Amino acid sequence: MEMSLSQYRTIALMSLWIGLIVTVGMVFALIPNVELIILSAFLGGVALGPRRGLIVAIVGEAIFSAFNPIGSGLGFPVLYAFQIISIGLSGLTGGLLSMVFVRKRPYPTVAVLLGFIGFLLTLIYDTLTALSFPISSGLAEGTIWVTLSLGVIFFVAHLVSNTIIFSLFGPGLVNLVLRQLEMHGLLRGQHAS
Repeated sequence: MEMSLSQYRTIALMSLWIGLIVTVGMVFALIPNVELIILSAFLGGVALGPRRGLIVAIVGEAIFSAFNPIGSGLGFPVLYAFQIISIGLSGLTGGLLSMVFVRKRPYPTVAVLLGFIGFLLTLIYDTLTALSFPISSGLAEGTIWVTLSLGVIFFVAHLVSNTIIFSLFGPGLVNLVLRQLEMHGLLRGQHAS
């Protein structure tokens, strides 16, 4: 089975993106409520399309969470699964919305759109990861609300930081990704898979 140059480039790009997600996770692991994994996974979807974006996000988060310097997710299977699912959703979302960004739109429109996307993806991540504790320990009455209310300060800080990160850096990074794909002949066709 022979592969085309474009297929080799796609595999290399997928490998690099997995490494980027893991690296970004490690670099920001010790900074509370500031992370770039959700944005990196989203951009991976923009670069690679929905299916491959989902794959790189899942693999990248699985590796990062397993080797997280703060504590491995492997010791908490429900948390580990919810982290992988929510970051995978970020990659899938980037792929599904990638064609929206190919068309030129005013910067403020893209910034607001990306801020909203970052907010929603972070909300899903925070909700799923917060629910992992009561699900793991048994769903006693009130456990879910106690868990969510105790974490509200961290949720708000994470939501605000990711909304700002997506709004400020997202438009430029999406344009950079799309320009690089176009320069290397990868813009066409990769969004089909």
